[in-house]
Amino acid sequence: LRFTTGVKRFILVTSIGTGDSKNAPPPQVYDVLRPVLLEKEKAEKALKEKCKEGGMEFVILRPGGLKTEPETHTAVLTEDTTVCGPINREDMASLVCKCLFAEASKNRVFSAIDMEQLPQDKRGFNVVAM
Repeated sequence: LRFTTGVKRFILVTSIGTGDSKNAPPPQVYDVLRPVLLEKEKAEKALKEKCKEGGMEFVILRPGGLKTEPETHTAVLTEDTTVCGPINREDMASLVCKCLFAEASKNRVFSAIDMEQLPQDKRGFNVVAM
């Protein structure tokens, strides 16, 4: 990675199942996606190293399964590495935009999911406000 002068923050979108969220997806899903998730983990590590060296901020967003449906406005971010669920692409784009300017997102890694698409018993995690 080479950084351009004036760029302050780099946002990388990877996937739930990458890095310390490896155990979030069901095992059969992880097994199928494993080669891709390992490459995404390398990208996350490289970004963190380069940002530390270059003094740039980073945000890593790990969406669950991306769906092509209208925005729901119920997508959330969490630092809980055990959550796994879908999110609509338009909602994901909105979260990326929020993280671009939110001080609270600086140098953090989040899972991104749609709260309303999760079963009731899977909603007991902390949500990070942006």
